[in-house]
Parts: sequence; structure tokens; C-alpha cells
Amino acid sequence: DLYIPAAQEELYNWVNGPNRQFEAAFRVIQSGEWGQYDGFYLMEGDSVPVKNYWLDVILGEINEYRPFAVLGAQYDGDKWDAFYEQIPISLLHHTNGNGIYNTSHPLLERLVGQLEVEAPCPYNSIPYDYRMSQMWVEGTLGIVPKLAPKIMLNEEGQNITLSDNTAMFAKWAKRWQDEEPYRFTKAIHNYAATNLIPRHLGPEYVIHGAKLYSPWDPSRTEITLVISEWFFDRSLNLIRSLDSKDHPFSKVIIMIPPSATNDHDYSIYTKVPVTLQFRDAPDFMDLCSAEVSTEWFMITNSYHLVANHVDLMFTPGKFVPVIPFTPATYPFCLKYPYCNEIVKLSQRWNPGHKQVVQDMDMLYNTIQRNEFCNEWIERNGENGEDLYIKHEPVRYRHRGEKIIGPKGPTGTDYFAYLIREKKDGMYKMTDRSLYGARTPFVKVYRKEEKLDGMSEDDLVRRLGMTLLSNTTECSCERFENEEDCVSSGLGCLWRPLFESCHPPEMIDDGVPICETTDAPTLSPSVSIQQYLSETAAPTVASNTSEPDSLNEVSNAQSN
Repeated sequence: DLYIPAAQEELYNWVNGPNRQFEAAFRVIQSGEWGQYDGFYLMEGDSVPVKNYWLDVILGEINEYRPFAVLGAQYDGDKWDAFYEQIPISLLHHTNGNGIYNTSHPLLERLVGQLEVEAPCPYNSIPYDYRMSQMWVEGTLGIVPKLAPKIMLNEEGQNITLSDNTAMFAKWAKRWQDEEPYRFTKAIHNYAATNLIPRHLGPEYVIHGAKLYSPWDPSRTEITLVISEWFFDRSLNLIRSLDSKDHPFSKVIIMIPPSATNDHDYSIYTKVPVTLQFRDAPDFMDLCSAEVSTEWFMITNSYHLVANHVDLMFTPGKFVPVIPFTPATYPFCLKYPYCNEIVKLSQRWNPGHKQVVQDMDMLYNTIQRNEFCNEWIERNGENGEDLYIKHEPVRYRHRGEKIIGPKGPTGTDYFAYLIREKKDGMYKMTDRSLYGARTPFVKVYRKEEKLDGMSEDDLVRRLGMTLLSNTTECSCERFENEEDCVSSGLGCLWRPLFESCHPPEMIDDGVPICETTDAPTLSPSVSIQQYLSETAAPTVASNTSEPDSLNEVSNAQSN
């Protein structure tokens, strides 16, 4: 009776317990031992009724949708959106295990029988609900699922050859496809370990796998937005759209270079008071330099817009801020030099630190920020000049400016400091690799952010003058309303419940819609990406994590 999600890439029977339990439940209901029933509702412990008369509604749905083999819900959350195109179609369309199963349907009898046959083989590494979806997709589309490489090895380390079942599954599909044996009800919503606030709830009567938190309360929490700016007016794009967004910010501070001129009357564009602060330190010190007067603040830069909904979450009752972190493991962080360096620097504060907090995800407490920054500056200098040379002189002597890492304080440093001071209890941390995270800021100047960090010589040498105006980007997340999303020409899909735009589904091993391409130019055809990937990371970390989606897909399988 095993259930070891951490071993899903290595142990073929990591999910043996739930798989055998489902088969046993199916057979005992089918046998009539507990009474004469034609089906059952499998309702796991993390399924929570949220409305009265939920069972009456589900019974009504059964009557409306019969005949069916399985009646349930696909994934209704949004934590997969960042890597939507990389998810196998059988996972996107699988009916979650929390559903109604018709024990008298001949297709379900065959699917469960196949699960029993596969119990001793590598296919047992797939949860029963997802595995039945794989069988159906293999029969209807001919897509044979791929299993983790280690699971495909026997005890001698040799590859295991699996039987070819495509023809059998295709025969089942031909017989029952027109009857739509898989049906879906809105009475049950499957969120698969997604963090929610009440505004995300829709017509459902039962929610599965959701963690429900409280939204921001303006009567309890006053928050400043700090914007790092390098010019005089790029942040104007953010300011102009601020009042149209659902956000918690009662003040705005724009950090600008001392040489910049700015005579904008921001009151024309927003009701939120805007203050300009001329830097007296490098831009990477904005986290510490911003003169914040409210209890809390967040930070972004002028390459971003505020998201349509800044869904800050707090624990019910104590109202503790909920902050997402990325685990400092090789797949999610350590294989990326910049992230690896962030972890190393944070371990100066808290040895063994393993939680990476993106700068723009953190809700900073101003008093604690001040105490942290005082010590950070004492350790590393007012301008961060001692960050490497003082603490790692040999490494700095050999690598110097070639070190790929932050030059100033980070949100991860700040949290590591709080752990050392035993003050981390002021936050509730949540693993974004398991529960996802909604970005509070949307990057709209991706190309500009990279190009602005390069000198004129670098631009000419690396890109060539003709390429600069011919490179386009592709991203569904930047569309903020349904009309722009569905008419984008990219195939983007609107998610009404979360008011967000995500990429379309993609047949396994297809080409994502956001592959970078270049318009024709007089220059030789080259890809800009190979050049942009070499540019330095922004001084304020982006809200978008490194591409860790394949690992998140494997985590999604266990939900």
C-alpha cells in the first residue's frame, strides 16, 4: 500500500495504494456485496462541499448526463497555465479521480480490467484516473504515453518492452466514442492543490484539492508599490492602467536615476498618490533605498504592468500573508546559474536555506526590511561593493564581473534573514511547484528589458541594426481581457473564472505557439534568442520563474 509522490520518476509502484484501492472499490460495488448499485461517487477527503444541497445537485447531474462511463471534472485551476502547452493531452483531458463511476458500463469494465492487468508493470506508475485517460487518448488519437526513463528499466538496468495495446484501445474507442462515455459536470470542480480566494469560486457545489485563503483587506493592510525605473517615462504605461486594475496599493514610489527629468502630473492618470524618488544608490539597491512609509510594500519595475487582479492571499483568522516560494532543487533552481547564486548568497544568512522567493512575489514588511537592509549594507557596503570581493576574494579575483548573480539584496535574502531571526512566522509560505502562484505583475517589455541592459556597441555587435525592429514576441499571458485573448491570432484561450489568458492545448510533441521567429530582413536569417539568452539578468528579479515546467507536470500527475 504505497503512495510516495517524491518517487514518481523512479519507483513503478509509487502510487500502488490508490490504484489498488480504486480497483477494489469498483469491484466491491459491482459485486453487490454492499447492495444493488449501478455506480458510486468517489469523494476523497480533500473534497469539500461549498454550497447547500450539493448531493441533490450531483444526483440531478447523474440523471441529466446518463448514460456515461465516468462523470466528473477536468482540472479547473490555473496553476498549469505557465506550461500549458507542455502538458500531455491525456493529462489535460483526464477526469479527476473524484467522480461518479458507472460500474455497469462495459467500457469502464474494460478500463478497470486493464488497470488490474498492468498492476505489475511500469504503467502502474500512473495514477488510475490519469492512466484510464491515457488508454482513451491512445485509442482515439493513437498517442502512446511516455513513461519516466528510470521506471522503464528492470532490476538489471535493461529497458523493459511494453506490450502494444493501441489496436485494442482503438477498438474500444470505435465502439463507444460516439456515446461520449466521459462526461463533465460543473457541480464538481477539480483544482488539484491550487491556492484560491473566494472570488475564484464559480458554479461548483464541491471543490477538490483547493486551499482557500482570505483576500487582501484594505482596512487591515496598507501597501505601497515601489517601481524601479531607468528612464523617465516607461513606468507611465503602468501608472496609466493602474486605476483599471484590482490592486491593493495605496501609494506608489517611482525610483528614478538622478539624471532623469520628469514633469508628469500623475494625478491625471491615477487616483493613487505617486511620489518620485531620485536614487542616491545603484538601481539594484532599490529594495533597500525606497523610502516607504506604509507597513508593507511590494516592488516591480517599469517593464511590467500591474496584473488585472493582484490576488494577495492571507490566512483566515490571523491574516498572515501567503508567499509562494520555489524549492532550491536542481530541476527548479540549481541548474540555473543566477538562481544557484541567489541560493548561495541567502545561505550566508541562513545556512542550508532552500526556499527561493522571487523579488516581485514578496510582500515586504517595512520595519523588517529596514533592519535587514541595515545589516546587509553593513556586511556588503552601501553600494554592494563588498558582496563578492570581501566574502569570496579568491573567486572574485578569478571571475570578477563574470559571476552570474545578483549585485544587491533579494527577496530570498530577506526571507533567509527572517528565518535566522526566527521571524519567518510572519509569513505563510507555499510551494509554487505544488500549488502554483499568480503573478502580481505582468511583463510587457520583455525584449526592451534585455536590450536596455546592453551598450550601443553590444547591440550592434550582437543583433545588427536591422533585427531590432523585426523581432516579435508571443505570449498569451499579456492579454488582459477576453476580447484581446481570443482574437490574438495565437489560439489563446480565456479562463473566465480567473480572468486570465492561457495558451491552447497542444498534441504531444507539437510545436508551441510561442516559439520565437523573426520577420524577413535584409540580414541573414538568424534567431535572436541565442543572443538574448546571453544578456545579464535584470537587477530586480523577474516575476516569471525559470522554465521548470516539466517538473511541475510530473507533480501535476500526482494530483
